[in-house]
Amino acid sequence: MRGGINSHQEVVAMYEKVLAGEERRFPNKFFDGQDGKKRARIVTRYLFDQKLKIPPDQIPVRMHKKLFYENGLAWMLGKCFGWSPYKAIENAYPGYYKPWQFNVKGIWRGARGLELAAEATRWMVKMENVGAEEVPREVTPEIFAKYDLSGMLSMCFHGSCYRAIENAYPGRYQPWEFKNVPKHFWSGEQGMENARAATRWLVEEVLNIPRERVFSEMTYELFRRHGLGGMLTRCFGGSSKAALRWAYPDLGVRQPGTARSEQKEDADRKAIAWQRHHAPAS
Repeated sequence: MRGGINSHQEVVAMYEKVLAGEERRFPNKFFDGQDGKKRARIVTRYLFDQKLKIPPDQIPVRMHKKLFYENGLAWMLGKCFGWSPYKAIENAYPGYYKPWQFNVKGIWRGARGLELAAEATRWMVKMENVGAEEVPREVTPEIFAKYDLSGMLSMCFHGSCYRAIENAYPGRYQPWEFKNVPKHFWSGEQGMENARAATRWLVEEVLNIPRERVFSEMTYELFRRHGLGGMLTRCFGGSSKAALRWAYPDLGVRQPGTARSEQKEDADRKAIAWQRHHAPAS
């Protein structure tokens, strides 16, 4: 390569000569090695910040190989970055952008794709400022869409927010804590086992009800309040006592107060159904 073209001004001047046609191309080895990466950083930032004047938040949206081709940087893109616009941007703005903000082909494939999906999900939760306890209720498909992660949610997790969160925070949350459980979660033999686990989780981990008071204190309303009303309907015909008998067969069919609590439960269910039916239209 001719001379030592290393300063910001010298690199920009050479780039301008290439654009103006005063030089047919960049000098040989201009983009080789670490010095080449530094020159690539200078011309890339000059292109986006000075010539195209693209705001930083718009770079991922407007990024395309064509921008490099049309502005004399096709050789640089291939030489330094294997034709990857994202790698060129990461070199120019290190740490500022995430790979999932760009339309990178095949980004979600394989084990590496799942690792990246976990990172993207945690990033999304942080950007939304969602507290750890709020994740199951606040993270929805709409939130994934807001951060252009709908494709990831569909490709990696078949549209299931729970599976995406489980991938990002293994073992931290239960499927039934989310607004929508995975498809067929309450179906078949496995669905009944899931219902058993959900019931015991509610009784023991959330409400801390002593075993001797399970049947007298647990009500339909408590299941509903904690997002398990759908489970009761699907698996137990809406009966909380049937769910409890399934989850705690060793406690016996009846405990003191069970008959009274079942009557109250039936009244609660009817009251809730009446309220829903007569609620004013929003």
